[in-house]
Amino acid sequence: MATTSDLFSHITGHLDTRVPMPTPVSDRLRPTLRSALQSIVGDANFWDDTAVRREYSKTTLPTSTFSAAIVRPESADQVQRIVRKLGEFGVHWHCFSRGKNWGYGDRCAATDGQVLIDLGRMNRIVEINEELAYAVIEPGVSQGQLAGELLKRGSRLMLDVTGAGPDASIVGNILQRGFGHTPYGDRFSQSCNYQVVLPNGDLTHTGFGDIDASPVGHVYPYGLGPNIQGLMPQSQNGIVTRMTIWLMPRPEAIDGFGFKTDDDATFSEIVDCIGRLRQAGVIDSVVHLANDLRVASSQPIMQTIQSSDGPLTDDQRQRIRKELKIGRWNGLGGLYGPRYLVDAKRDEIKRTLGKHCKVRFFKQWQVSLLKTASTRAPDWRIVNRFKNFVHTISDVNDLLCGVPNANHLEGAFYRNRPDSGEVTDAGLIWTAPVIPCRGEDALKLVETMEPIANEHGFDFPITISPVVPRFAVCITNLSFDKQNERQARAAGECSRKLKQAFRRAGYPSYRKSSVAER
Repeated sequence: MATTSDLFSHITGHLDTRVPMPTPVSDRLRPTLRSALQSIVGDANFWDDTAVRREYSKTTLPTSTFSAAIVRPESADQVQRIVRKLGEFGVHWHCFSRGKNWGYGDRCAATDGQVLIDLGRMNRIVEINEELAYAVIEPGVSQGQLAGELLKRGSRLMLDVTGAGPDASIVGNILQRGFGHTPYGDRFSQSCNYQVVLPNGDLTHTGFGDIDASPVGHVYPYGLGPNIQGLMPQSQNGIVTRMTIWLMPRPEAIDGFGFKTDDDATFSEIVDCIGRLRQAGVIDSVVHLANDLRVASSQPIMQTIQSSDGPLTDDQRQRIRKELKIGRWNGLGGLYGPRYLVDAKRDEIKRTLGKHCKVRFFKQWQVSLLKTASTRAPDWRIVNRFKNFVHTISDVNDLLCGVPNANHLEGAFYRNRPDSGEVTDAGLIWTAPVIPCRGEDALKLVETMEPIANEHGFDFPITISPVVPRFAVCITNLSFDKQNERQARAAGECSRKLKQAFRRAGYPSYRKSSVAER
């Protein structure tokens, strides 16, 4: 087993070359390599026929890549043997946990001809420790799987979840530095003890995870010397085959709060205020600030507007806001802790944020009551507005409480639902610049990017999320009809221009696609 110093030396010695370098391969693997990979995972878990490779090449992006083969290991030992064998033949690999990296490349590698290592079979929940509040999981474990296991056990712990749906991988999202909603929303900072297969096939652990029979590796992330855990995300520096994630003890109270405004200047003041509240610890969870298009993106009303119509007009957006009872800008956050502390936080938010907009708070029992009333209400137009409101509140409340749901994935079909209803058949490109948590930067970003999107025929749904007190991640997407060559080409060109524009503005992207831009 490799030591921490071995891992650091190996990786830093190859950072400039991004080992192993891609090597062009033929459409089919050489028979000797094919046979070797089959012997490792079994015939049922090795595929190189065209139909399966085409299925794995499906992506929401305008362009895709085509693999040489797919292997599905079930253990770290098999991953080691696969990596070593591919290294012998000079064939590059690309791995993924569950392949739900929608809008960023899905299951595709950066270039054609690579071998895909599908870690979906490695889906064991190795341990849930109630006392120290952590779980040890493999990369194939989904949000729904772990949340369901905690519920089944009657656990005192809860999972921070994202809006990517129940089937998304926890490990995969953490390795992309994804974020959620709770005080544990900066998910990468709540993980440690990575079991890693290096590019040469050696196995190691980050931190103190390589000390046998010691529980310290699960609770202390740093180890001795350089903290090499940070070299794993968004890289080919190794394949993470196991990870410890910290779980949040379910607090006595979880109250949600929401607000809206139609004025950009007020929105800027709200962003500044939330930044101060985050720095002061009054708000210790992720706050999501969404424009009207983002809130509406998962609502049925958007499917009545064809994607070929171009950007929505101001009149159309005003009609949608009226129908859904939302503002041009809408905010959502959560308050967590003992009831007395949540009440104190609530009072402070009313006093400060309330100077800029009306803040509405909601408790769990209130959401449950609204859901019951909604299901019993008649199907009338005026009542349906109420149902839409309850639908939105219920969905976001689930996320605040650590319950993943698939409803937010409807946003992937923004004005453009394919007949199959499959996400990979939709056209979707995410862009994700980072800004300081300041109102002036939020407005500058929108003023820079929205005209570019509109000029290329696209709307500009955006969420600005202060993941930590001092910075916010801005998530926006381009939705298009993949069967429309003109739209797909325009989406690719628009994406490139957006990235150029926010880089010039000083706002780099926190996350990129696995598929190289062409």
